[in-house]
Formats: sequence, structure tokens, C-alpha cells
Amino acid sequence: MGFLIKRIMAFVFNLCGISNLLLWLEHRKYGNAYIRIINYHDTKQDNIANFRKQLVWFKRHYHNVTFGEFEAFLCKGVLDGDKPGIMLTFDDGLIGNYEHGRAVLNEMNMTGYFMVSSDLIGTKGYMNAEQLRELIDEGHIIGCHTSTHHRMNIKDDRSTLEYEIVSAKDKLEALLGIPVPIFCWCGGEEYTYTLNAQVMIEKAGYQYGFMTNSKPVTKETDRFHIQRTNVEDGWSIALAKFQICGMLDYKFTRKRKRVNSITHGG
Repeated sequence: MGFLIKRIMAFVFNLCGISNLLLWLEHRKYGNAYIRIINYHDTKQDNIANFRKQLVWFKRHYHNVTFGEFEAFLCKGVLDGDKPGIMLTFDDGLIGNYEHGRAVLNEMNMTGYFMVSSDLIGTKGYMNAEQLRELIDEGHIIGCHTSTHHRMNIKDDRSTLEYEIVSAKDKLEALLGIPVPIFCWCGGEEYTYTLNAQVMIEKAGYQYGFMTNSKPVTKETDRFHIQRTNVEDGWSIALAKFQICGMLDYKFTRKRKRVNSITHGG
């Protein structure tokens, strides 16, 4: 689906109330016992007013989920309150997340989950260790996004996987002084999910694997198949709603099944 077509569909769905209806049906289907995880990338100064509007809308309709609540939910399948959960993840460790997005997250009292590539820390355009530690002190979470922002592929040898998965975790933990239980795959194309990488992720001691194949998280969700739905900071509320109303979940149904088969050796 081209981006222009998606924007047009999002506008029509929002104008006609279809997105709201689908979101209501999603709430009914899961009884509010689910978490929708969003994956952002950069948060730019020019988009910060729009980003704030997105977070206002999310907070109105969803409950911000802390990492402790996320872990408890996967065990018990229950969230506090009468709203479904929302988690906001930010890929790549870009400096804009610290310089612009962080202030809005703190203002809204929402948790940010920052997926960082260890070798990019402190390089041009990316957050440094001190900035990441500030985020941690403010209650935000750091996950691993490989060492070099590497898209896994079937040709990766053992040394590559160890460097991108195991060494990345070790470096982050040593640099930040915290455990890093989340691994976040890069890219998200079907070929980037491989069995050898999955085996290495589990062997490295990660507890959760985050992907980008769009589906709500429920108590039954595989902990290494935590799916996220893409939204960007400059997108309209109508487009954000379209992304999370279930249309994308349906589109990715077959892909999720294939990825599940690949990473389980099926």
C-alpha cells in the first residue's frame, strides 16, 4: 500500500467514523486486556507540536504502560483501569528523541522505550551515554537494537550474530549499568528474521524480542514475538488511528505466520 493511498484511506476512514468503529471493536474483542505498542523513529523539532497531539490522543484512549506493568501483564493478562495499554518505542537512539521527544514524554508522564544500537552511541546524530543515563533516571527504558543497526539475514555467520546480538547487550549493560532485557530487530522485512538470530537472542539472555509486524500484545503473546505498529511524529491523528485500528494487523497476518515459522524452525 503506497503512502499516499494510505493517507487518503486514513482520511476517509476517519471522516466516516470507520477508524473509531474498528478501534471500538478491537476494545470489545480484547476486553481492554491488550497493549498496543507503537514504534517511532526520530522526533523532530518541526513535528513536536504534532507529536504532542498524538500523545494527548493516546493518553485519552489508552493507559501508559511502564516496564513493570508490561511484565506483569504478560504473566497475568490484566491492566490497571478500564483502558487498553499503550507503549511508545523509539528506534535507533537518535538525538532528536533526547532533544525534542523526551520533554513531551515527561510532560505527559509517559514512558519511552528507546531501542539503541550500541556502536552508534555518541556518534553524530545519536544520543550519547550520559543522555541515555538521564533517560533511565527519568523512568524510561533502554533496549538493544543490535550493535551497528544490522538487518539480520540468512548469510550471517556466527561471529556476526554474536557481535550484533551478544556483544551489543554486553556493551550496553556495561556502559549504562543496567540490565537490558529487550532485543529489537532492525528493518522488519521478512528476510531480516532468521532462525539463527532468534537462537542467539535467546542464548544471549534477552527476555523479550520486539518486532514490527503489527498486532496487539495479549497474555498469550510469544515473548519473543512482541509486535509493534509504526507511527511517525509528523503523522496526523487520522493516520495514526488508521495504523492502529486493526487494518495493518490484518494485512500482516500471513507475514506474522511466516516469521513465526522461520524463527521457530518450522
